Amino acid sequence: MKIGVLFSGQGAQYPGMMKDLYESEPAAKDLFDKADAALGREISKVCFEGTQEELNLTHNTQPCMLAGDLAASLILRAHGIEADAVAGFSLGEYAALAYAGAISIEEVFRIIQIRADAMQEAVAPGEGAMAAFVGASAKQVEEICGKVTRGYVVPANYNSPVQTVVSGSVSGVDEACELAEASELRCVRLAVSAPFHCALMEPAAKRLEKEFGSTSFRNPSVPVYMNVDGKPVTDGALIAELLVKQAMSPVRWVQTLENMQADGIDTFIECGAGKTLSGLVKKTLKDVRILRVENVKTLKETLEELTA
Repeated sequence: MKIGVLFSGQGAQYPGMMKDLYESEPAAKDLFDKADAALGREISKVCFEGTQEELNLTHNTQPCMLAGDLAASLILRAHGIEADAVAGFSLGEYAALAYAGAISIEEVFRIIQIRADAMQEAVAPGEGAMAAFVGASAKQVEEICGKVTRGYVVPANYNSPVQTVVSGSVSGVDEACELAEASELRCVRLAVSAPFHCALMEPAAKRLEKEFGSTSFRNPSVPVYMNVDGKPVTDGALIAELLVKQAMSPVRWVQTLENMQADGIDTFIECGAGKTLSGLVKKTLKDVRILRVENVKTLKETLEELTA
């Protein structure tokens, strides 16, 4: 058995997330306490007591999801379950790097807050949009984006062989959806606060590049499969450049999962809120085991499955 731990991204947050694990698992409490100290505010209270509206603010979403992702993975570690490789979806990539020891817990929360605010500020409210094309191949979505004339739109997340998300200006995404619907393809507009993973995020990428100038990444203890190309990185010197590119580049999740499986990963554990990544693994790979940890119930099920 070779274990790949996957870290959730933005969009899976919900009120009360991770609260029962915080109350029952010392590793989770320790992580949330460190997150609160690093951020200088009680992000734990936002997770456990905040409204959906509060959690949906990118300023809160990214540190909350990072805390949940890391807490779940460190609980597994406390129970003797270690990853052989890791990957994270978008902001989840920062959790993967922290889990692998490439960046400290304190530093990763400082950086993720800067990233969240920079991404939110990169595009004025109401000027950007994202939409998911469901049941369409990546090639179909790329062709549709190439036909758009009214604005800017590009593929942003290659989620599964039958789901690709696009990002860009409101007019560009609207036209892409119109073209898709004319071809009888399903297009779902996403409730997001900014158009992530496209060239409109250049101001955020530049802010991160500046921050990383004073951030030292260590060599990760296990391979971290990166969003930009789906390939594993083991050299800490390459990480900053890949994270800067990530802000403006599509998340190549299909390639990431396929490469992990090709390298021998046969058991995938999603850590953090929701089960989005578990669903994407199911749609992308065959002959793998899919588990997750987001609450006491799923932790118990996962530990029982792994120790049976």
